[in-house]
Amino acid sequence: MAKGASWRWVAGMAFLVAGVSARPVRGVVIDRLNAGSANMTAPADDPGWNNVGAISIGGGVYLGYGWVLTAGHIGSGSGINLGGVTYTMAPGTGHQLTNAGASGKTAVTDLYMFQLQGALPNLPAIRITSIAPADGDTVTMIGRGSLQAANPTFWNVNTSSTPFVWTETTADLANAAGFKTIGGGTMRWGTNAIDNRGWFNDGVDVVGLGTTFDPGVSSDEAQVVAGDSGGAMFVKQAGQWSLAGIIIAQGVFPQQPGGTSTAVFFGTSYFADLSYYRPQIMALAVPEPAAMTQLLAASGIGLGVWWFRRRRAG
Repeated sequence: MAKGASWRWVAGMAFLVAGVSARPVRGVVIDRLNAGSANMTAPADDPGWNNVGAISIGGGVYLGYGWVLTAGHIGSGSGINLGGVTYTMAPGTGHQLTNAGASGKTAVTDLYMFQLQGALPNLPAIRITSIAPADGDTVTMIGRGSLQAANPTFWNVNTSSTPFVWTETTADLANAAGFKTIGGGTMRWGTNAIDNRGWFNDGVDVVGLGTTFDPGVSSDEAQVVAGDSGGAMFVKQAGQWSLAGIIIAQGVFPQQPGGTSTAVFFGTSYFADLSYYRPQIMALAVPEPAAMTQLLAASGIGLGVWWFRRRRAG
């Protein structure tokens, strides 16, 4: 189905859209009844599922070369858990990314990198895009936030009161709908299309990309919720997957029940645009040739194997 809405209450949501505000979020929610364990294993066309892991209350992405990228408001925790194995942060390697001196913006941004110590994950390096996804490009997001309820919830939102009042109701009386979450946290993937870009602020300024949680597009249509921050957003460009964004924030409607623990249709997901921050990331995460030899030895990966993995991954 084309990007757009089909449910009868959709027209009633227009009053909310202008009031969306960005809030940091802590697996993605998908537009599917009884989602259960759907999308909790790597998609058939895998963009980098195994490189996404858990950090504290959020997630992070293993870039390769011993480096991890996550949201600044998640930080390093005690390291990252990838495939059930916890890899610890090397002391003193934490690095907050900046806005490269952009006029009128905060000096730092909501991205954080750190290096691992000891044995490294036996995972391919991730390609980071140098070209931001275009409007309309399909992206795949992977997060490990709260689990979604089996069925949607419907609300009638009274906008004539201050503040707005959300009352749960039936589908035929509703002007808003979405999915509540039920706690826990496990990785899930979903898809969406880029429809927003530019600076946003979730406490600090971020050059970002955005998507909208439209109903009726597909059963993989996704929205970020609490627990997803630090997760990944991938795009396929010229036949190759690249990491294009880090999950940063969720757009929340006025008085939205449950805040970022609820995914309301026409809400938004926000990602740091890594094409802007790529020079900083590459300066840290791509080692000099001598350091590369040490990394390969420490991780137990032979040179020929590393090159094979590197080329296959991107």
